[in-house]
Amino acid sequence: MRQRLVLFSLALATSFGFAAYAQPGKKAAVSKEEDRAKADAAKAKADAATTEKAAPSPEAPAPSGTDDLGAPPPKSVAEQKPEQKPSPLTPSPPEFPSGAAKPPPFEYDKLLGDIAALRSRVAALTTTLFASKLRVVVETKGEDARLASFTVTLDDGVVFAAPARFSAEDERTVYEHAVAPGHHVVGVEIERYDARNKEFRTWQSSRFSVVIPESKLVDTHLTIVDDSDMAEDFPDDADGQYDLRVKLRARVVE
Repeated sequence: MRQRLVLFSLALATSFGFAAYAQPGKKAAVSKEEDRAKADAAKAKADAATTEKAAPSPEAPAPSGTDDLGAPPPKSVAEQKPEQKPSPLTPSPPEFPSGAAKPPPFEYDKLLGDIAALRSRVAALTTTLFASKLRVVVETKGEDARLASFTVTLDDGVVFAAPARFSAEDERTVYEHAVAPGHHVVGVEIERYDARNKEFRTWQSSRFSVVIPESKLVDTHLTIVDDSDMAEDFPDDADGQYDLRVKLRARVVE
């Protein structure tokens, strides 16, 4: 019994000893962890303060270095919104300067008058330069032939165009003017129809070369003959003919 009490006393003393030995170490470890936590918190607080100080405030003015660059450049036309882009058909301001005089309205009557005056001057100059002359006389023959159109040309230029219902059964002078001496080409273009049946028509074009001597008047006589019976004979017996002739006689009269 005594031995058991001794052993129990030794075990209890040992437990108290170990407890007394271990308690100071545990307190030291807890103190170190608290110190480390406080240091980490202080460091995190210092880092946050540094970051907050370094970050620029959105309301803070731009650094002084940007003042030298001036204001930002204006947006180009391509960067503008579609509704702000000018139309390609819109003229630029320099195209219509303020105060510029508007062009006068186009006057056709004045232009026609200038053309007529110019033709008169050319005709007068031609008469002065050349003493040679050409006269064109026209004579038409044919009881039932009617002229739908009739023009006289000189060197491929029209010098006479017959009016409606033109007839020259009694000879008519259609052109007389000064020309340069030498070779010229007199032409005639005719469209005819038969008074008995207008469906029967003819077209004819003829040209004649003439020579105009120096300081002379040459008279050319054009005879237009139409003895066709196509409109009369063909509807009856399915047989008819066109008989068309253009003759020119030229002679020096002065």
